[in-house]
Amino acid sequence: MLKRALHSLLLSTLLVTSLLLASPAPLKAQNLPDLGDASSAILTPEQEYRLGRAWLRGLRSQVALLDDPLVQDYVDHLVYRLASYSDLQEPDLAIVIVNSREINAFAVPGGVIGLNAGLFLHAQSEDEVAAVIAHEIAHVSQRHFTRRYADSKRVNRAMLAGILASLAVAIAGDPEAGMAGMVASQAGAIQAQLAYSRHHEREADRVGMQTLANAGMDPYAMPAFFERLLRNQQFSGKPPEFVLTHPITETRVADSKSRAQSMPRPPLKQSPEFFLIKYRLQALYMRDANEALSTFKKQYHEGSSYIQQALGFGLAIAAIRAKDFSLADNTLARLQEQNPDQIWYTLALAESMEQQKRHQEAVSLSKKVLDISPGHYGASIILARNLVAQNELDEARALLERLQWRHPTLASHRLLAKIWTDKKDKARSHLAHGEIFFATGQEQKGIQQLRYALKYSEDNFALYSQIKARLAEMETLANEKF
Repeated sequence: MLKRALHSLLLSTLLVTSLLLASPAPLKAQNLPDLGDASSAILTPEQEYRLGRAWLRGLRSQVALLDDPLVQDYVDHLVYRLASYSDLQEPDLAIVIVNSREINAFAVPGGVIGLNAGLFLHAQSEDEVAAVIAHEIAHVSQRHFTRRYADSKRVNRAMLAGILASLAVAIAGDPEAGMAGMVASQAGAIQAQLAYSRHHEREADRVGMQTLANAGMDPYAMPAFFERLLRNQQFSGKPPEFVLTHPITETRVADSKSRAQSMPRPPLKQSPEFFLIKYRLQALYMRDANEALSTFKKQYHEGSSYIQQALGFGLAIAAIRAKDFSLADNTLARLQEQNPDQIWYTLALAESMEQQKRHQEAVSLSKKVLDISPGHYGASIILARNLVAQNELDEARALLERLQWRHPTLASHRLLAKIWTDKKDKARSHLAHGEIFFATGQEQKGIQQLRYALKYSEDNFALYSQIKARLAEMETLANEKF
């Protein structure tokens, strides 16, 4: 009985919190209405940004994030494509993919937008995924977090940080612990927060659907996706994580359908890249490699339609996972003959070469993609990994430093840390490892690594100054109270 009561309370708490945590980027990056002094009294836009980034560091310490450069590249492009048609101007977003087969998405202060990998497993089109992303971007652009708490007389900064920390715990898969934190944070404000959450949900639906229409995507995708989730919940009895954090009702579905009818509907088209992502993830998420291999062998008939090509891609990924490299390479070669312009086939072949320790061939294939698509994140990471494997450290370092300037990620931080360690550069090795610790919520360990780096850089004034400035910044961020 106690467990059931706790679970019930968790549902209520999640409904009232998760999408109140929608994130604004710094104010200078947005063309937003003046919210008045009340919101600034709670949290300035700059503080809100830092709060979200601090939350992201904590999330990384508690949640398994997906480390797949091809999936990350696809998601980044889709999010920024939609953001360019939203109310955000020059958005500074941090986009993370949670390594979970559950359906969920979230946004928190600081421009952090997260998607579970399971969203791609269950969506039936790119437009449905885009509908969820547009909804989250709307929470960011409308600054729901600040607007909600600007109206509250009972909230303090410690409470804000407590709610965000609890959400990280819940996303990490320990909802009862997350619930306890949120209940403690929220005290008796549940009913008021629930009402405001529903208001924000409706507004995010409206603004998000307009973003979809502006981007030339199908506004009907939003009610279609919500309706399917609601129907599945009714038949299964167990609501998906997305429904727990994004309350869906018949009224909400009807409202979104009505709104879609007033918007232009573009000619329906499918994105081949969406299905490549979907089946790549499906091949990786099946219980074991042999099951994945068997499933895709039954479904792939060497056809040339975009669905058959995507199934062939899934078969190749499953074959790489099962170490059947002959099948993987032959399948990818066939797919390349059918569609020579699809660079993902080339990158998957590079991954196969990497697994076979044929690193020079992987390097050549990755460079081929970069010649076609300069700066491509997935190709850059695969190339850097294989350059490091061949001990071509200077070329890998230069590549990663350019990538870090444009697209800093943990994957590139980790590769740089390995490079500086292999080069026996103690100062830069400690600096790189410190950045990894700090980015994953181990802030004091990160600070300690920079203190070591400072010690080893005393004979290099420029590097010493750089490390000293970064150390001061880390200490300020780690000690900031909200």
